[in-house]
Amino acid sequence: MQKADRQIAFVCTGNTCRSPMAEGIFNKRAKEKGLAVHASSFGLAAIRGAKASPNAVAVCAEAGVDISGHLSHFIFDFDIADFEKIYCMSSEHAEILTQSVGLPPERVEVLGVTDPYGGGLEVYRMCRDVIAACVEEILLNYED
Repeated sequence: MQKADRQIAFVCTGNTCRSPMAEGIFNKRAKEKGLAVHASSFGLAAIRGAKASPNAVAVCAEAGVDISGHLSHFIFDFDIADFEKIYCMSSEHAEILTQSVGLPPERVEVLGVTDPYGGGLEVYRMCRDVIAACVEEILLNYED
């Protein structure tokens, strides 16, 4: 990541399933497209340093995305002012960011991705595919 890159973030609850998948998929696609934007991810109830869910790692690997080295981050591991946009997996995450943390609503967007935690590979595959479709839409905002 270069300093000049624009910064966005994906947020979920524990930062072990949805947001790491989104971060990995987004960064791979942005790099493939030559876009100067970089994604990070964090959880609003994350335990710092937890590994990504084995199912999240597996289904991302199927799509050519390596998130095996991911370690979870808590919201305050970052200066959230650095992110021009934060993409939330649920409306509850967005409410926390706008009402409790004080982010302006225009810097927060809800993707509406259901939590696959505890589900099998098929559930994680469906989640990955929904995230991948969201990522493609988000990438349009960073293309010339």
